[in-house]
Amino acid sequence: MLKFGTSGLRGLVEELTDKECYLYTIAFLEYLQDLKLVKKNCTVSIAGDFRPSTPRILKACVAAIKDFGFQIDYCGIIPTPTVSFYAFQRKIPSIMVTGSHIPYDRNGIKFNLPTAEILKKDEQIITAKHQKIANNEKFNQLFDKKGTLKKNISLPKLNKKAETEYIERYLKFFPKNLLKGKRIVVFQHSAVIRDIMASALKKLGAVVIKVERSEKFIPIDTEAIQEIYLKKAQTWVKKYKADAILSADGDSDRPMLFDETGTFIRGDFLGVITSAYLKADSVSATASCTTALEKSKLFRKINRTKIGSPYVVEAMQNDEKKGFRRVGSYEANGGYLLQTNLKLNGCELRALPTRDSMLPILSALALAKKKNLPLSKLVRLFPQRFVYSQSIKGFPTEKGQEILKKISAGDLTAKKTAQKIFGLVSEIEEINFLDGARMFLSSGEILHVRPSGNSPELRVYCETGSLEKSKKMTEEVLNKLAEMKK
Repeated sequence: MLKFGTSGLRGLVEELTDKECYLYTIAFLEYLQDLKLVKKNCTVSIAGDFRPSTPRILKACVAAIKDFGFQIDYCGIIPTPTVSFYAFQRKIPSIMVTGSHIPYDRNGIKFNLPTAEILKKDEQIITAKHQKIANNEKFNQLFDKKGTLKKNISLPKLNKKAETEYIERYLKFFPKNLLKGKRIVVFQHSAVIRDIMASALKKLGAVVIKVERSEKFIPIDTEAIQEIYLKKAQTWVKKYKADAILSADGDSDRPMLFDETGTFIRGDFLGVITSAYLKADSVSATASCTTALEKSKLFRKINRTKIGSPYVVEAMQNDEKKGFRRVGSYEANGGYLLQTNLKLNGCELRALPTRDSMLPILSALALAKKKNLPLSKLVRLFPQRFVYSQSIKGFPTEKGQEILKKISAGDLTAKKTAQKIFGLVSEIEEINFLDGARMFLSSGEILHVRPSGNSPELRVYCETGSLEKSKKMTEEVLNKLAEMKK
């Protein structure tokens, strides 16, 4: 069943028929028109990722935009933040066809307003509009019984300006020779940023080594990186004498950064580092992120939100209205969002209020250079609170919700129940239900359990004073939950 997840419309490829993609696009455009955010003959920018189903979905969206009477600016197969930045600068709507990090048998569509991501309230209205027009005969006659478009659609001529302007965003902000003398490995796989990343790094002075380019789509979740990639990173730093290893997920709005020892720097820790480098005065982070954010005591205002970019976007918008001038946010996956333009060292960085992978990676490298430290030692300058997360695939969402319901009272009995369900030794002092169940233990450890908003899986996050301890705790909880899945 198609539905909006933590960020964008998601579903199985077989559910994302031409008809459904077309109708959701029409619903989105009608919504823009209702809000008077677009004018007649408005241009819509559109792009996609490397998933095998993406070209077909792009064509269905293009057909809808044409039939609605709008113009199309096709930006190609590029990262989500790249097409978003291009569109936000021009104050035009944009559409990105991507399933982000989820398996290749799934895909999705991300809709953006002319100056920001759509919020949860927008998703609800777009969904209602879709339901209203789904039985309109005017649209039904365009498709066969399988929901396939009857007419042939070709993708418009490619416009490469989005790619160029995205790279320029960083070249204008970061020092010209930021990476001079640095050896950087770019793990290319099927990330749409792979060539853009390599190009930007070279222009900033780095020696770039490209590894493992794949023509087949590989789903990589930067929140829960598979052991095989952690081992590869260890091999690459030794083989290439690398100062860092960089990559991103499929649509490249989530960073992947390893230090010179091959150790992964988790996205939420990277978010703290980025916020420090940018000297943010307002930082919003999702509930599952490390408390190193608060413990660092570097930021004037901190907001904790539900998981999903629409929530941190809304928090940023609210703080900008309150007068904060250096407003940023991030999620546990490391994607960094910037609500306001800001200046640093006399150079301006343009706002990009959607998840971005390049900014956090380059900010960490820049702060390491400023401190004259390798990345591994830079991390140690911040409070040592580490989150490790993994998920149980194929765990029914309903079963996950059932577990949460058992402990939802939050009283002593519920805490005891939770302690037993998750096999915890320490007592639970507090349970926060902002998003899933976040349990604060008497030992100082934190356990956060949450059903995924994108697919049938149950995600577990554990925070302790060391990555090894967090990993061990996570695995113990997962083993306990696995017994309930049977």
